[in-house]
Amino acid sequence: MSPRRLLVLVPVAAMLLALAPRPARADGEVGVVVTGDSTMQPQLLALVENWLRAHGHQVVASPLPPNATNKLIDCFVIEDTSCARKVVETQAKTETVVFARVEVADNAATSMRDVTITAYWFERGSDPVAEKRACDKCTDTALHETGDALMSALAGSGRKTVGQIKVTSHPIGAQVMVDSQPSGVTPIELTLTPGPHELVIGETTRTITVTQGANPPIEIALGANGPRPKLPLAIMGGGAALLVTGVILFATSETDTGEKFEYRDTKPLGVGLMVSGLAVAGVGAYLYFVKKRPADSAPAIAILPGGGYIGWGKAF
Repeated sequence: MSPRRLLVLVPVAAMLLALAPRPARADGEVGVVVTGDSTMQPQLLALVENWLRAHGHQVVASPLPPNATNKLIDCFVIEDTSCARKVVETQAKTETVVFARVEVADNAATSMRDVTITAYWFERGSDPVAEKRACDKCTDTALHETGDALMSALAGSGRKTVGQIKVTSHPIGAQVMVDSQPSGVTPIELTLTPGPHELVIGETTRTITVTQGANPPIEIALGANGPRPKLPLAIMGGGAALLVTGVILFATSETDTGEKFEYRDTKPLGVGLMVSGLAVAGVGAYLYFVKKRPADSAPAIAILPGGGYIGWGKAF
């Protein structure tokens, strides 16, 4: 039998509960068990738990007693899902358990890793469903995308019907929190378990009751009459300055008539600055009238001898 490797994150209180002969069960909560390559377990555990929270599930640490967790792993070593289902239904303290296994192989051709994730969705009273995804030459970004796709397919295959709700705000780009967990920014479509949820959009808090299937959309007006931010005005001013500078350079450009040893041909730079000025002013106008940007990001402009550049910078 191959050696078992399991990430164990068990608070003392949870361990004491696990020793009880019949652990308490919480309907609507999801437990997560991760096994496989030990170096990848923390990353996969965080990915699965974050996905579940973002989609309205409450995550329970250590859903099985330690001996039941080991038994569950043994069931998958011999590929006996009926054995695994029995362990979950008799020992789990949650109605639903996600079991995920991660395998890693070195890709000799690229010196990168190939990652395979296999996950099972156990729901009391239903046959388990499984999904498998491979991430070849796997970067952190690719792994996150692979995990998202796997969990979306896995949760969608479950027995329990979820609810969908679209959340928008004016202006757009407001942070959305569901049950105290960040879920993205508006506009966003949420997939939530049926029942009550606390929804925070910007500084507005609402308690909503989600039903199965499509739910009425939620639209929130956020400070439409508040003071305008100063950054867009500064950006528009910078764009105007670039435009004026470009016009001056274009107008004062010299033509090679053969009479001078040197001449200043500033037309190309002038045209470039005029185009850049219009673009920057347009960005400023967009931010001022349409959308608010985070304070840690802004256009980056530089004028250098013989040229210049424009881009967008963000602080990390």
